Amino acid sequence: MAAGAALLTACGGTQTTIFDPASEKHELRQIGSVSSEEMREVTRDAVQNAMTNAKFRTFLEQYKKEMGDPNAIPVLKLDPVINDTDDPDLNVSELTDMLNEALLNAGKVNVSMAEGMDRSKSIADSRNLSKDENFDQSTVAQKGTLQAARLLMRPKVTSNLVQSDGKKAVVRTFVVEIADIKTGLIMWRYTKQLGFIKEKSTFGW
Repeated sequence: MAAGAALLTACGGTQTTIFDPASEKHELRQIGSVSSEEMREVTRDAVQNAMTNAKFRTFLEQYKKEMGDPNAIPVLKLDPVINDTDDPDLNVSELTDMLNEALLNAGKVNVSMAEGMDRSKSIADSRNLSKDENFDQSTVAQKGTLQAARLLMRPKVTSNLVQSDGKKAVVRTFVVEIADIKTGLIMWRYTKQLGFIKEKSTFGW
C-alpha cells in the first residue's frame, strides 16, 4: 500500500498541458532543433510576403495574358526544404508540408506533386491503369494531361552557433525563393532570421 501511494504521488506530480500550436506561442527554443513554432512563423510570413510582393503580382498578371485566360493560375513545384544546419538529422519535412498548405490556401498558385525528384509515387501508380479491366477506361488519366510547373520554390534553413562568456547565441536563417522556370530568373526571395541566447547555469547547459 505504501508503495502504491508513493507511485500515485509521483504520478500526481506530473502535469500535462495541451495547447494549440497553430495559435499559441511559447517561445520554446532548442540549440540543435527547429521548433514547430519557428516553422509556422516563417511559413505564414513567407507566403504572405510572396503573395503581396509587387514583382510576383506582376508575374501573375502577365501569366494570365500569356495564357489568354483571366483565370489562369501557374503551377508551382515545391522543392523539399534543404537542411543546411549543423544537425544532419533535423526533420524539416514539417516545414515543407506547412509551405505546401499555405500555398494552396493562398489560391494564387497550383502546387505540383507530379514533377521532379520529390514527385508523388501514388500519382504515377494511379495513372498506370490503362490495362486494368476493372476500371472504367474513360475515367483513367490519359497521356499528355500532366501539367509542367512554371514556377519553382526552393526553401532552405541554416544555423549558426556562437559561444562566449557562458552564453550560446543561436541564429537560424530561413531562405525561400521563387524562380521562373521558363526564364531561370529569381523573381522573389525571402530571408528571415530567428535567434535566441542561452546562458549556462550552475548545472551546465
